[in-house]
Amino acid sequence: MKNLILLSAAFVLVVASCKINKTTTGVAVPVNDTVCDYSFRKITRDKELYAAVKEMVPLDTAYLTKDTLHILTKKILGCDADNFKLFWSGAMQKSLPQQTSVKLFQQVDAECKEQHRFHLTYNVKLLRAKNDSASFNLDSCAAKTTLLRIGGYKEMVRCEF
Repeated sequence: MKNLILLSAAFVLVVASCKINKTTTGVAVPVNDTVCDYSFRKITRDKELYAAVKEMVPLDTAYLTKDTLHILTKKILGCDADNFKLFWSGAMQKSLPQQTSVKLFQQVDAECKEQHRFHLTYNVKLLRAKNDSASFNLDSCAAKTTLLRIGGYKEMVRCEF
């Protein structure tokens, strides 16, 4: 009989605590501030738009997995990952390994007043180093590597294809 009374008292306490938590949830739930976009968009190749992009999006991290460039921004004003575009002029520097630069552009949404981090992904097959006849005599690893400079990021990303 004692066990039944203790069990029912414990049940009432559990139910009461659940009701209290449900009714006092007026506090805002913390929202994950990273907006992820895994659509693997392609780089836009346009000399004029590349030259027109002057303002750099502050980047936190950039890394490559296979043919996918991952860009993580710092916390910036923005609501939608679709407002970002990655531009490339199409130029490759003749160095060993080859080098090129891209710029990340964000179209600002005037109605958005929130700050988020963004995890953007881009397909970078377009940036593969061209293997001409001269590159066959060079180190095979260097001939298949492109160093990628992303505007606003402190380091170069090594693309090995």
